[in-house]
Amino acid sequence: MKGKLVLKNIILRLKLGAANHEKISSRDVPVTAAWTGEVAGGLSIDYSDVCNALAGFEDREYDYIEDLASDILSILRRKYPDGRWVVTVTKPFPPVSLKLESASFTIERGEND
Repeated sequence: MKGKLVLKNIILRLKLGAANHEKISSRDVPVTAAWTGEVAGGLSIDYSDVCNALAGFEDREYDYIEDLASDILSILRRKYPDGRWVVTVTKPFPPVSLKLESASFTIERGEND
């Protein structure tokens, strides 16, 4: 039987942005991580362990949400190689020419990719 675990809006505090002024101080960056895979009636993925694995991203610096999403996906795939992971990184209120609530990037990979 298949199951799905969704950890919605894990808040990582880090410096994010291509422009130098965006990296003056850290910001809260919401990350959603979802795992889909086979379950055998017991614990499949411990969400506390997932959060602990992502805690290593606190205080890091990234230019692009795509790079952060890719690094998070790599960590999760190494720790939990079975199943499929989908990671979405959201940048609230990015500095662009129009008012924009958020920009997000989603990346996914499974055991057959």
